[in-house]
Amino acid sequence: MFQIEAAGLVIRIENRFDYVHDLCAKYKTSPDRPADITVSVSEEEIRWEIENAPEYDLDRDYCESVVIYKKISNALPPFEAFVMHSSAIAVDGGAYCIAAESGIGKSTHTRFWKEALGDRAVVINGDKPICRFMNGQLMVFGSPWCGKENWQTNTSAPMRALCLLKRAQENAVYPVNAFELLGEIAPHFHLPGAGQVDMLKLMDLIDQMLTQVPVYRLCCRNDISAAETAIAFFGLTGSENKTDRSNE
Repeated sequence: MFQIEAAGLVIRIENRFDYVHDLCAKYKTSPDRPADITVSVSEEEIRWEIENAPEYDLDRDYCESVVIYKKISNALPPFEAFVMHSSAIAVDGGAYCIAAESGIGKSTHTRFWKEALGDRAVVINGDKPICRFMNGQLMVFGSPWCGKENWQTNTSAPMRALCLLKRAQENAVYPVNAFELLGEIAPHFHLPGAGQVDMLKLMDLIDQMLTQVPVYRLCCRNDISAAETAIAFFGLTGSENKTDRSNE
C-alpha cells in the first residue's frame, strides 16, 4: 500500500504488484496523510481486464494499474474532477488541451508544440490529464497515467482552451460551438458504466467545462507548421495574425 497526491487529492492505492508503485513514483506522498480516495483491485477484476482487453497477453501487473486508473477516475466527480482523454500542454501559465480520435495525430501534434516552443512548453499529461474545478476555475493536473510516450509532469495550470484536432490539407484554427459537437467531444471523457459513478454529477462538470472553456477546431497538416499556426493563433508568440472563421 502507498499513497499519491494527484489533482490536490490524496489517493491510497492498495496494490498487489510493484508496477503501479513504480509508475506513481513522482506522485508519492506521506502514508500518514488522510486519504480522499482509496482503491484496491481484486483477482477477479484483474482477470476480467485481461480477458476483455483489446490487446492479448497483457501482464497482470499492468492490468492492475489499468483497473486502478479506472477506479480513480470513477471516484473523481464528487471532488469536482474528471479525466479527459487528451494531451495537455502548459505554456506561459495556461493549459491547452488537444483532443482527437485515435490515429489522428494527437501525440505528433503535441511533439510539434514542444519543438516549436522549446522549454516554454511543458506537457502536463500526454493522454489522460485530470481536470478539476477549484475556486470556480478549471485546473488541469498531471497524473501517472499518461500514454505510451510517458509524457507527464506533476504540475497544474488553468485550462485556456480545448482544441479538437482534425487532419486537413491546410492549417486553420477557429472557434466552434461545443454544445453542437457533443457527439464528438463526449468520447474524450472517461464515462464509466452504470452504477459506478454519479453520472449526473459528471455530466454537470462537463457542462460547466464547455460553458467556461472556449473550444476550437484545429485543422492541421502533419508537420510543425500546424503547431506554429495554433501557437500564433493563441498569441503565444506575440503574433496578432489569427484565423477568423465562423462556427461550424
